[in-house]
Amino acid sequence: MNTPAKVFLTGASSGIGRALATLLCTEGFHVWGTSRDVARLPVLAHFHAVALDLNAVDALEAAFEAAAHEAGGFDILVNNAGDVVNAPLEVLAQSGMRAQMETLFFGPLELIRLALPEMRRRNRGLIVNVTSLAVQFPIPFNAAYNAAKAALSSCSECLRLELTGTGIRVVDIQPGDVATEILKRTREIDVPECSAYEPSLSNCRVAEAVKMKDACTPEKVARLILRLISDASPPPRVAVGNFFEARLATFASRLLSRRMVERLQRWMYGLS
Repeated sequence: MNTPAKVFLTGASSGIGRALATLLCTEGFHVWGTSRDVARLPVLAHFHAVALDLNAVDALEAAFEAAAHEAGGFDILVNNAGDVVNAPLEVLAQSGMRAQMETLFFGPLELIRLALPEMRRRNRGLIVNVTSLAVQFPIPFNAAYNAAKAALSSCSECLRLELTGTGIRVVDIQPGDVATEILKRTREIDVPECSAYEPSLSNCRVAEAVKMKDACTPEKVARLILRLISDASPPPRVAVGNFFEARLATFASRLLSRRMVERLQRWMYGLS
């Protein structure tokens, strides 16, 4: 009998992470899922709650190592945790930018560094980095989020090259709009300087809310990740979302100049 695969999953308390934890546990995987507040994590068979704050660098290694010791090593690492700050770049304090980078970039990179030695020893493993379609189509007033996701996507590509000849797979999942609570949890910074960006700032926030009405479900993203886990040679980068995002937009980005892409984005977000 095969030993069930063991998964370390960040951001398991809501959205894509919770949907993926539920699906994987149902399929017989053993999942160590993280949240800053373990009370928000699901109660499932084969699910192990892990308290983890990706911004707490000193505690991150200890939390991962304790989970890895309990699991006996991980077969799969899914960097999924998300966080968004919405504000003009001009008013986004350096501390805000750094916090986004810790959660969305430096934290995931540290987990990759911690997971790789055991994966290399076994010569097998899978690293799934959940980035964003914003890597290809940056979202106005979400500069920190865009930058962190783009950095993680670029590092995913680099890591695949570095692991050439090994049995370790690296996949960059780029979701578009997903019907989660991300807009409710988005921290919108409103200071007097923001008035200089009106009505663009307000129009963009309204456009984001409207776009969410056609968003795909987190379960759709979870099912995609499950398929990739079973794929011996998964594609390096996969977009997922509604038909426009996952098919038309990504196809157009390969055909159109960046100038044309920006014009489309200005129209989409009501930027004047």
